Amino acid sequence: GISYVDDLVASKKKIQLFILFVLMFAFVFMTIASIFVSAKISQPIKRLERQMKKVEKGEFDICIDVSGEDEVKRLSRTFNLMVTRIKDLMRQNIEDQEAKRRSEFAALQAQINPHFLYNTLDSIVWMNENSKYEGVTTMVAALAKLFRISISRGNEMITVSDELEHAKSYLIIQKIRYKDKFEFEIDSEPDVLSHMTPKLILQPIIENAIYHGVEKIHEKGIIKVSAAIKDDKILFQVTDNGYGIKPEVLAGILDREPRDTKKSGVGLKNVHERIQLCFGKQYGIKIESCLDEGTTVNIWLPLDGAAGGAK
Repeated sequence: GISYVDDLVASKKKIQLFILFVLMFAFVFMTIASIFVSAKISQPIKRLERQMKKVEKGEFDICIDVSGEDEVKRLSRTFNLMVTRIKDLMRQNIEDQEAKRRSEFAALQAQINPHFLYNTLDSIVWMNENSKYEGVTTMVAALAKLFRISISRGNEMITVSDELEHAKSYLIIQKIRYKDKFEFEIDSEPDVLSHMTPKLILQPIIENAIYHGVEKIHEKGIIKVSAAIKDDKILFQVTDNGYGIKPEVLAGILDREPRDTKKSGVGLKNVHERIQLCFGKQYGIKIESCLDEGTTVNIWLPLDGAAGGAK
C-alpha cells in the first residue's frame, strides 16, 4: 500500500490531539472527583473543628450531628460526650463552690459569735466584781439588745440600722468596761439605713480599734462609726485616733493569719473574707492608717446587699 506522508502527519496530529484531550478530560475528572471526595471527608471534620473553637471560647451548649465516615462519626460522638461531661463537671463545681461558700460563711460566723460573747460576758463579770451594779444593769440591757440583733430570727442579712444599733450596744459595754477611756460617735445618712448588710461586720472592726488603737494611747480615745452611700455602694467607716499601723504590717494584714486569737483573731481578716465570699472580690475592707494619727477601716458593700447575700 502506498500512503502519502502528508496524510500520515495529519493522522498523527489527530491522534496526538485526541490523546491530549483524553488526558485533559481525565485530569479534570480526577480533580473534580478528588475535591468531591475530599469535601465529603473534610467537611464533617471542619464542622467539628468549628464547634471545638466555640468550646474554647466557653460555649458549651452545643451538639454536632453525627455524620460522615465511620471515623468522623466516632469523633463526633466522642466530642458530644466530652462536652456533656464538661458541662456536668462545671455544674458540679458550681454546686461544690456554693456549698463551700456557705460552709465557710457559717464557720466564720461561728468564730465571731463566741468571740464577742466572751468579751461581753467578761466585761459584765468585771463590773460585778467591782460592785458597779448600775453599770451592770446598763451592760445587761446592751447585751440583750446585742443578742436580739445577733439572732435576727436566723437571717444572715439585717438592715444597716440594726447593724449600727448592734455596734452601739457593743460600744456602750466596752466604754463602761474601760472606764470611759474613749468616746464614740455613730453617724449615718438616712437613705442608707433601710439597706441590707451582712450582720456582725462592724463589731470585730470596733474591737480591733479598741484593743489595738485607743487602749494603748495616753489621751482619751475617739472611735467614729459611720454609714453612707458612695459611688452606688454602701460604705461603713470605723475610725480611731490610736497609734496607727506600720506600713509593713498594713501591707499584709488582710492576708496573713492573726497571731493573737484572743483579741484580733476574728477581726479584719474574717470580716473581709465574709464579705468577699458573699459579694465578690470587688467588695471588702480597705484600710487607711497613719502612725501616731489613727486608722480608718473602710468596709465596702453592694447597695442591694439582699440580692447577693448568703443563702
